[in-house]
Amino acid sequence: MIKRRSPISMFAGFTLSVLGAIVFNIGGLFAGRTAVLVQNLQDFLPWVILIYPLLLTVRGDINGILTGKLGTALHLGTILPTWRKNTNRFVQLVGLIFLLSFYDSILVGLVASTVGLLLGISISFLQIIVISVTTFIFGTLVSITLTFTLTFWIYKNKGDPDVYAYPIMSSINDIIITVTFFLVCWFYRPWIANMKLDYYVGIPFIVVVFLLALIFFVKNKKEAYIKDGVFQAFPTLTLTNLIAAATGTILASFLGILEQPQMLLVFYPAVISTVGAQGSILANTTTTKLHLGTIKPSFSFYKSSDFLIQISGIIAAGFIMSTVFSVLGTLILPEGFSFPIYLKFLFILIITNLLAILIIGFFATAAALTTYRFGFDPDNLVNPLLSSSADLITTSLLVVSYMLIF
Repeated sequence: MIKRRSPISMFAGFTLSVLGAIVFNIGGLFAGRTAVLVQNLQDFLPWVILIYPLLLTVRGDINGILTGKLGTALHLGTILPTWRKNTNRFVQLVGLIFLLSFYDSILVGLVASTVGLLLGISISFLQIIVISVTTFIFGTLVSITLTFTLTFWIYKNKGDPDVYAYPIMSSINDIIITVTFFLVCWFYRPWIANMKLDYYVGIPFIVVVFLLALIFFVKNKKEAYIKDGVFQAFPTLTLTNLIAAATGTILASFLGILEQPQMLLVFYPAVISTVGAQGSILANTTTTKLHLGTIKPSFSFYKSSDFLIQISGIIAAGFIMSTVFSVLGTLILPEGFSFPIYLKFLFILIITNLLAILIIGFFATAAALTTYRFGFDPDNLVNPLLSSSADLITTSLLVVSYMLIF
């Protein structure tokens, strides 16, 4: 006879699982410290702070689709947890992610260019497209390798990819995209007029990537998995880019009036990654349960002990991580450790995380239930919308809280 676990035991177990997953978002603090270098590029490229949140958000969108679809596929057995002799679905997923990454990188360039012009920021369309595409393709190459390796290891060791994969990779991706963006900018150095590497190297690179993406799509356009992935994800990614543009506009505008923007940047990637990870855990676990048929696509799910335990555990884990972030983040601030600053950031991070996850948590599950109910695959839609919305909401709450407290 299987002994039924008490709600307290289930809450404690789920909280520890979430905490074990989002603890890796500590790496976001190092991404934030690196972001200070990105901010220094603003002297050469005025649009850097405008595009940086877009890159983080959109990379999170792609990571959400990948981890969501991969976790579901492993649970259903359509992808095997191995690099060798895998299924055709494995090849399709890899190709789909690169295709979506290329599309997203072009969108980032278009959206950032448009917003930059509206804000009166000096911007070069060619430069921003070349840097965006190069950053995304190389970032995706590294990210997808790490994501599959990590997710396979989690699944083989009886862990739940829906809980661990997105949060861990979210933090790692923040570091990858931040470092890659910085290195790509320095490689092209478009501010040096006589180099023109963005023209002689960047344009041919974009052409090659475009042709590879086109060949893959034409070859697989009749496959339902690819066709649904493209036609469901493309409109969603377009919408999330617009939401991410609002995030970038907010951050760029506030950084222009804040006295110590580097302080905020140190915490920024870790905070938005944590909220996104918390929301993704809710979304991915709900999606997998819908596919397996263990829950119905009904809003009565909100009344279930399952949902209440999950949302409570996620909030508790967020409280613990906010405390950890405030300590470690203050220690690595350019200004050095200060106890009063630590207390201020402790309050800011706890309030930001609590309010953000209450909003995002209900949005994530509602989106999963609704999309599944109407016959769509939540893995194509929910995580991208969740990631961009979480970044926008968290950025707004973080900046407003920062301005009120400091």
